[in-house]
Amino acid sequence: MPGANVNKTQVAERSDPQPEYAAVLCGDVLFHGKQLDLFCKEAGLTCIRCSEDWDQMSSICRRLNVSIVVARQRFLEHVLSADLLRLTDYGKTIRVLALLESDTVEAASAAKLLRLGCRGVVTQRVSTKTFKKVARAMLAGEIWAPRAVVSDLLADLLRGAAVKAQSGLTPQEARILELASQGRKNSEIGEALFISTETVRWHKRRLNRKLRSLNRLPMGKGASHAPETAAS
Repeated sequence: MPGANVNKTQVAERSDPQPEYAAVLCGDVLFHGKQLDLFCKEAGLTCIRCSEDWDQMSSICRRLNVSIVVARQRFLEHVLSADLLRLTDYGKTIRVLALLESDTVEAASAAKLLRLGCRGVVTQRVSTKTFKKVARAMLAGEIWAPRAVVSDLLADLLRGAAVKAQSGLTPQEARILELASQGRKNSEIGEALFISTETVRWHKRRLNRKLRSLNRLPMGKGASHAPETAAS
């Protein structure tokens, strides 16, 4: 039986002792046009391959002692942030490393992936030496991304915390505000928070009133014209 088939199915079912650190490689992830197995071996990680399928990947992560998941940007952008955060316990148990499609780290793409719940962002041109540093940093609980990107996200977090403190938002309203500021649609916010789209609209109307009373900028594009727009 070919080795690739064993990696996808039998690895998850065998009863061998679990490795201390294992990396799940989703799909055909390549660095410098080469398979990532060598990079993982150099970093002291045992490789487990699977297809770009959320159910299969999450099943493997739950059944094995997985420390890092490496997946392409394209795949991760179609995963709900709530699902990713639940699987990784907010990055405490499993760290997700995003592989960008571009040759350089674009700030917008990196920030978006970090907001989704990824703990690291690299390009396909990362060297073996750098990958080892990335893996070790992530396993130590650090975030691997350009400093400017991390600084901007931290500044946004602090500003958001200040708004929450001054406006008296409820935890649910604060979460909706955070997701709306990321450009999420009402249906996506509802899925992430397990509430209906109509409930999201209701919360947004309340948020608009609170934020307007503080002379704050309303949420979302075009929301400055009327409360109904923000609730749409």
